[in-house]
Amino acid sequence: MAKARVTFADVNVTVTVPVGVGIIEISEAVGSYIAYNCREGDCGTCMFEVLQGAENLSEPSRMEKNTLLFAFKEIIDGWRAIDDLDALQAKIKRENFAGKTCRLACQTQVFGDVNVAPLQF
Repeated sequence: MAKARVTFADVNVTVTVPVGVGIIEISEAVGSYIAYNCREGDCGTCMFEVLQGAENLSEPSRMEKNTLLFAFKEIIDGWRAIDDLDALQAKIKRENFAGKTCRLACQTQVFGDVNVAPLQF
């Protein structure tokens, strides 16, 4: 059976897992701080950042793309509501989302070596 190495940067743990396992299951097992709620791709709570190895993950489904789009729109709307430049810049730095590196842990399967981390809110 093919194996992959998954590193969780937040807890500095690397594990070897069978190919096809979901990020959410691995994160639970190692104690990573990737939060989750619905486990079905609807809520967007389990959003995480891919630090390395994005090419070794399953392709995002249409549902995952839609959930991520909704989450990013909410963040941008929050930025628009801020009237103070300093507060806006601080919020942007704190919530610096690089869209192509964000995925949903409940929807993402591992097919090769990756390095991931929960998003820091």
